Amino acid sequence: MIDIKNIENIFEKYVSNYNPSNERIKLKIDHIKRVAKNSKIIAENLNLTENQINLAIAIGFFHDLGRFEQVRIANTFSDKESKIDHGVKSCEVLFNNNFIREFIEDNKYDEIIKKSILNHNKISIKANLSSEEELFSKIIRDADKLDIFYTISKDEYSMESIFWYKNFDDEKISDKILKTLQNNSPVNYSDIQNNADVIAIFYGYIYDLYFPITKKILYENKYLEIFTRKSY
Repeated sequence: MIDIKNIENIFEKYVSNYNPSNERIKLKIDHIKRVAKNSKIIAENLNLTENQINLAIAIGFFHDLGRFEQVRIANTFSDKESKIDHGVKSCEVLFNNNFIREFIEDNKYDEIIKKSILNHNKISIKANLSSEEELFSKIIRDADKLDIFYTISKDEYSMESIFWYKNFDDEKISDKILKTLQNNSPVNYSDIQNNADVIAIFYGYIYDLYFPITKKILYENKYLEIFTRKSY
């Protein structure tokens, strides 16, 4: 059994170790909670079982746990600059000292949780997953991107807290990134060459969404349209 209330309580206890006056910490706490809600919406729309829905919510709470250490160590969300893969770091936080058992007593979900977290921030889902591992990897990827769209379209957080660069005015999106978008493909973070390329990443996300409900929410809320207007 997956007890979501217990997961929420342990999550709140864990993040209390980090400074909420740091806007990046606050943003990430808010983000994780919204991703958990998005995961629930997607899982319910897929008519999954109650336990599967709870597992999707749990993965939403777990997927970015490594971000807090990343900010503490490097004060950035850039995996490239910090040399910290936040998916890997999240798994380390959960599994290296068996912290996962405080959230969920039963270990039968561990591989699905681990594979989903490790796949959530990669350019594509790795091959050789079981059908369940692939399903939950897709759910967390969609839920995560959906909240990123939300975050960039709102005025709740400063641009500096959202991005790891401060100035976007004096650079142009690189040719390789533009060609990637023209080919209707998601952008690989390793291809980022300048600050402006960071903006382009979010447009590439639309080519890496799996479920109709995700696209429906994105289009109905006009997140990218709002972000585009804000960018000029």
